[in-house]
Amino acid sequence: LTDLPGELLELILCCDVLGAADIGRVSCTCRRLREACQPRGKVWRERFRLRWPSLLKYYSHTDSVSWLEEYKARHNAGLEARRIVASFSKRFFSEHVPCDGFSDIETLGCPSHFFEDELMCILNMEGR
Repeated sequence: LTDLPGELLELILCCDVLGAADIGRVSCTCRRLREACQPRGKVWRERFRLRWPSLLKYYSHTDSVSWLEEYKARHNAGLEARRIVASFSKRFFSEHVPCDGFSDIETLGCPSHFFEDELMCILNMEGR
């Protein structure tokens, strides 16, 4: 892989059969592959686009974005959203929802569109 031209290496790393864990593992092997998988580069932007295509509308092509950090933030927001949604039935079994019942959502510390996107994923899951 390290002998391939940069453009070809980038195309391979942007392939949709590779996951984020695969890209992370590849970037740990040597400096050349770590540079090909730069946090602000095309590879992590493509990972983000493949996983959450509807979120790209929140970014401008001129922005200098760390796509690796955005990927991590969106992934963590999804895990937290699923945890919160799973706790709803236990917390809100009665008809009365307390005023501070959604305070954990308000203090997530991630962009609200990440949480909204995860809720839409949950709603659109097959079998729900």
